Amino acid sequence: KFSDTFKDVGFSEKAFLPSYGLAECTLAVSFAEVGKGLEVDLVDEALLGGDTHVLVSGTEDADRQRAVVNCGKPLPEFDVEIRNEEGQALPERYVGCVFVKGVSVMRDYYNDPETTAEVLQNGWLDTGDMGYMLEGCIYIVGRAKDMIIVNGKNHWPQDIEWAAEQVDGMRNGDVAAISVPGENNEELPMLLAHCRLSDPSERAKFSDSLKSHVQKITGVTCLVELVPPRSLPRTSSGKLSRAKARTQYLDGKLKLAG
Repeated sequence: KFSDTFKDVGFSEKAFLPSYGLAECTLAVSFAEVGKGLEVDLVDEALLGGDTHVLVSGTEDADRQRAVVNCGKPLPEFDVEIRNEEGQALPERYVGCVFVKGVSVMRDYYNDPETTAEVLQNGWLDTGDMGYMLEGCIYIVGRAKDMIIVNGKNHWPQDIEWAAEQVDGMRNGDVAAISVPGENNEELPMLLAHCRLSDPSERAKFSDSLKSHVQKITGVTCLVELVPPRSLPRTSSGKLSRAKARTQYLDGKLKLAG
């Protein structure tokens, strides 16, 4: 959308330069190739949350495609491994946790030795990010702590949110996918969605549309709570904070629409 808006004044879509980095590595880990712009891997969304973690490109079902951005090859000073739950390195196209080792990986968290010990192992940093490698490049799927587990199956909140944003009346950033406690200690998926409708019957239709479309695309049946526009919490850099949204909702501090 940015490219389309500014192309008439000379902006080139090739100017975009995807990268991957984190504060604990101060800062960059990888950069895409200059001059190529955004390159994506089209992945069957259902496989991103599957038990095998094998990714397959080029699915013919366009409704289930998720575009995962190529964040480029690691810089020369870094090693990157994708590891499973047992800490074993995975081959290309397998989703796992991203581990990084290199010259600018942090020494420790200030006055927090316990957390430091959790994320640093023999010089390797557990980034907490989930992703995969393809032809030597890094593709980031999501954050491990944001994962929603339903009936033993993993679901990424980004996939649920992306599906919800396809519904008429939704905008990018209008929805947060979280989990809430259910009966028998099970976790239930929930959508917190901005709603600009005032009529109760229209709000009910909107809620049903969100629920049915998300189920169609992801196979997940979500609870839906509508909230006023611009009420979902953001980080200091403007990113959606799912953790804070969940806390506010469970504490009764998130205002509901209507």
